[in-house]
Amino acid sequence: MSNPTVSVIIPVYNAQEGIKQCMDSLLNQSFTDFEIILLNDGSTDNSLEVIKKYAADNDFIRVIDKENEGVAKTRNKGIQLANGKYIVFIDNDDFVDSDYLERFYNEIDQEQLDIVLGGYKRVNQEMKTLFKQDLTQSEWSKYIVVAPWARIYRTSFLTDNNIQFFDYPIGEDVIFTLTAYNLTEKIKIIDYNGYNWFFNEKSISNTSQRGFNPNIDIVYFLSHLLQVAGDSKYIRYFIKRYYIWYLLFSGRAASSSSFMDQYRRIKQWITKENLDSNLTPLSSEITGERIQTVISVMAFRTLERLRLVSLFSRFYCKGKEK
Repeated sequence: MSNPTVSVIIPVYNAQEGIKQCMDSLLNQSFTDFEIILLNDGSTDNSLEVIKKYAADNDFIRVIDKENEGVAKTRNKGIQLANGKYIVFIDNDDFVDSDYLERFYNEIDQEQLDIVLGGYKRVNQEMKTLFKQDLTQSEWSKYIVVAPWARIYRTSFLTDNNIQFFDYPIGEDVIFTLTAYNLTEKIKIIDYNGYNWFFNEKSISNTSQRGFNPNIDIVYFLSHLLQVAGDSKYIRYFIKRYYIWYLLFSGRAASSSSFMDQYRRIKQWITKENLDSNLTPLSSEITGERIQTVISVMAFRTLERLRLVSLFSRFYCKGKEK
């Protein structure tokens, strides 16, 4: 298919089981004018054989076999190869509802937008929906979901502005998304959650950031985030929300001292850049957050105000001191 309307880009890495569900959901779409670009990122299982079989049976599927470079470079390669007017990203373990491409295409094409985004469902291995993330019609909503999926992009918008995924062990999708947000106002939020984010306990996204990775400089990452996103009250709150997530997610398996080292570096950087946020999860501008996120941010900020973060880290962190 030389001129499809939509290009679906899927990085594939050791997904011989999950990719089947993903592909079958795409083969069941009500919208049919699309191509699928499967980029095998040096898989060591039978993923390549599985996706080659799909390509052999469907002429609108392309398989690119490449050395392992990571998801950022793989997605960037997909953008370069896309023939479609629009681009959709899907992760190899996830799947979409049958009207997914049709809903997003109709919205972006009818109104000539650059980005259209929606919510998602979190689904486990028993196909049970753990929770739904709906988005409201508010400025903050677009910051709730900053993954590249559950949305559609105009291809020319990405290529003309050289918007690429950030090749770093953390936040490659955050940088991509916030860069895009900062370069256009032609964005629309729709009341739709046809993307199914599959919860796989063994996946990279659920394991690689447990414990502080010595190859991640969180201040370097946050500095780059600020550079591409620009300063605003929403970005300041996003940074607050992000560093709390980072500390709680990665710090659980770390030692108390390493937790506090990371925390102090972040706070020193925020003070230096004068980026402290006055917004809270209860502010009128912050709507649509899941209750778990609201509780986490409120609780951590309370610890900060009471100067109890160090004490908290002694109970929360499970890693051994060196």
